[in-house]
Amino acid sequence: MSVLEAVLWLSLGVMAAVFLAWTDGSNNAADAIGTAVGAKVIDLRKALIIAAISDFAGALLFGPFVSETMMHGIVKTSGLNDMRAVMSGMIAALLATAIMEFLSSLLKIPMPVTVGIVTSVATFGFIAGGVSSVEWGSLVLIFISWIILPAFSALVALSLFKVYRRMFEDNRKLPVVAGSSAFILIFSTAFLLLFKTGAYATATTVILYSTALGSAAAAGLWLFTRKAVHGLEGRDKVAKALMIMAMASLAFSHGANDVGKAAGPLTSIYVSLYEGSIPPSLHVSPAALIISAAGIALGIWSWGHRVVGTIGEDITTLSCSSAFTAQISSALSVLIMTRLGMPVSTTQAVVGSVAGVGLATGIRTVNFRTLGKILSTWLLAIPVSAGMTALLYYLLMM
Repeated sequence: MSVLEAVLWLSLGVMAAVFLAWTDGSNNAADAIGTAVGAKVIDLRKALIIAAISDFAGALLFGPFVSETMMHGIVKTSGLNDMRAVMSGMIAALLATAIMEFLSSLLKIPMPVTVGIVTSVATFGFIAGGVSSVEWGSLVLIFISWIILPAFSALVALSLFKVYRRMFEDNRKLPVVAGSSAFILIFSTAFLLLFKTGAYATATTVILYSTALGSAAAAGLWLFTRKAVHGLEGRDKVAKALMIMAMASLAFSHGANDVGKAAGPLTSIYVSLYEGSIPPSLHVSPAALIISAAGIALGIWSWGHRVVGTIGEDITTLSCSSAFTAQISSALSVLIMTRLGMPVSTTQAVVGSVAGVGLATGIRTVNFRTLGKILSTWLLAIPVSAGMTALLYYLLMM
């Protein structure tokens, strides 16, 4: 392959990855900010900026976990000898998924990028290497996680909402909400990031560090809330601070899980091009993570307003307490799956948690027609993504 051909293949791969990352950010920004904007506690412009920054941070810190699954956890890419097939397949998967996301945004439908990219990568593997090239066991686990995630997120949201609902109505108990939620989020994030990574290999050490960080965050937010929550103006200030914290945590989780869906395939394209083969122990490229994270952040900032109303208002009417609960429940659920290397969707988690708080306030408040529209679109994405991937793959292989 000539230098010019190599540059063209890499450029096409980067453009496909950025396109997917951008459409992912623009469609799934609603996951992070939809509930907060729907509850009318923060304006759209500020919410988009905070989400973009938090998403980028989550992508850089947790991105490698799902990236490795995308590189060799769905298809045995190390066993494929035709590197052009790998490049064509990964580019086809990126483009097919990006097109699905773009069309979904036009229709104002929240679409999990996970459904498209996992289906597309598996389709390319099946076409390029046959049945034996697909990691069917991993694929089954991923599909199971898609069922578990919204149900688990709904259960967590319903439980937390029942605990926090009355506390939100009492100014004296708002500091407890602030402190406990901050501890849960920071402890969980630190524990999941540090456990079995780097020098923090033992569970005891990780728990101590995580507890210290969580306690510091809880104490700081508890003190701030206690001083601020006086009168209606002070209460609004505290509610806004809590919503910003919850929104940022979910955006962080979104970046953590979704960046690998663009960065993983992009790394496979680069390694195939310049090394001629993909080793079984391939790690994601830091450059691919940064490029993909930037693409997601840009998508959130530039077109993230498109699907916000569907999540924030159409499934069920949200109050400050229900929006807050939905956010942190989704953030925790997605981050746990991310650490396990499962490519899941914040869209699935948020829809589940929003439905969960809707059920907590009464089943009549849940718009099942909107839920049905969303779920049917998710199912339709599987055959559509597979078909587009196959078509694009054959075109690129010509």
